[in-house]
Amino acid sequence: MNVLLLKVLLMPSVIALVTLAIRKWGSKIGGLIGSMPWVAGPILLFFILEQGKAFGIHSIQGAMTGILALISFCVSYAAFSRKLIWLPTLLISYTLYTLTALVFKYLQLSLLVSYAVVISSVLLSLRFFPSPAGPPVVARRLPFDIPIRMVVATLFVLAITQVASVLGPNWSGILTPFPIMTTILAIFSHTLQGSRAAITTLRGLVIGLLGFTTFLFLQAFLLNEFSIALSFGIAFAVNVLINLVAGRVW
Repeated sequence: MNVLLLKVLLMPSVIALVTLAIRKWGSKIGGLIGSMPWVAGPILLFFILEQGKAFGIHSIQGAMTGILALISFCVSYAAFSRKLIWLPTLLISYTLYTLTALVFKYLQLSLLVSYAVVISSVLLSLRFFPSPAGPPVVARRLPFDIPIRMVVATLFVLAITQVASVLGPNWSGILTPFPIMTTILAIFSHTLQGSRAAITTLRGLVIGLLGFTTFLFLQAFLLNEFSIALSFGIAFAVNVLINLVAGRVW
């Protein structure tokens, strides 16, 4: 199948299914589901298909930096959503995301150190994650919200994979966990259900980063030994197992 056609068919389907799952099981479980590598996994796959397996493996180092920036986004959006509407909250969170990415890009940590820092950061952020404030809000839905989510996510994947050869593996990796799914979940939950739902969803996403980070980290080793399908399958199974345990603990 043509890679472009695969992108156009795969991403909207994934986003629609994740959205429906979140509606069925609620904000916390929705956050855990949303943290799975629904976007990052296909982006890594497209890197490999278009740029080669070595490019994909080298991009994982950058992805660790991107995840640290993603943690910063989640914590800051949760904190500022208690006082601000979605747009200023989003702009502040993107600013802190960018600053975090630049700092850790400059530090150039090794893959093992980066992985340890990410896991430590997830645990620390969960310890001090902003608490939901205000009464629960009756959920609303916008017309055509699922198609909007599908289009936004697909356009992002098309954009980042299209410019990967120009950016190189490190910056491409940094952008792999860019909070596109997180942004969609945060804005829609914040706007339609209030800050409490946004915070609960984002906390679920951060919990899920334990498995998400491990999924990407394992690819640096599995892809050298196994096929793409087997490497992704093993890491995805580990991701699911970690999420099940983490969801019970937190």
